[in-house]
Amino acid sequence: MAGEGEKIEQESFEQIEKRLSHIPLPERDVVKRVVHATADFSFARSVFFHRDAVREAVKAIRDGCDVITDVKMVACGINAPRLAKYGGEMKCFISSPEVIEEAKKLGITRARASVRLHRGEIEGNIFVVGNAPTALFELFELIEAGVKPRFIVAACVGFVGAAEAKERVLKYDIPAIVVRGKRGGSNIAAAITNALILLADSDITSHS
Repeated sequence: MAGEGEKIEQESFEQIEKRLSHIPLPERDVVKRVVHATADFSFARSVFFHRDAVREAVKAIRDGCDVITDVKMVACGINAPRLAKYGGEMKCFISSPEVIEEAKKLGITRARASVRLHRGEIEGNIFVVGNAPTALFELFELIEAGVKPRFIVAACVGFVGAAEAKERVLKYDIPAIVVRGKRGGSNIAAAITNALILLADSDITSHS
């Protein structure tokens, strides 16, 4: 018998599903999670899928790719045990001593320093940004140098650089889900990533 919390969640998703029925699957499953996390249907117009994003992300998860996040708030919101079923790990380096020292020494954000110092971890894995545009700007330098993540979730929030950074993600041939504009946040980045992990458990080819 479903508990109160499960019943509330089920009813919430039923209401969301009705409002988003115009969005094709499997993309709708991702947008649904964002709307559920924000209670804001306008995000349905902001979430952009680049280069067959959902299917490519699901392949990456099933292949055991790690998920690297810019901040702990994103990492805490992602279902690490479910990801681990496929061999992937949740990783966030922003609080490591070497990152803190590098950021202080160079006068850059810790998010930027964490990307710079852990380029080997980012190569071939899933990179999720929910807070810091500077993490994306550093990522672009790595990409130009030949270091590429397998997949990007770009949902950073802010008035300075966030919208521009997210638009630049779409210029690369790397599959990505981007929340366009200034809006975003750790909860949204986590919701997108969790939706993709859940889809890895399903047969998304049936959505074609």
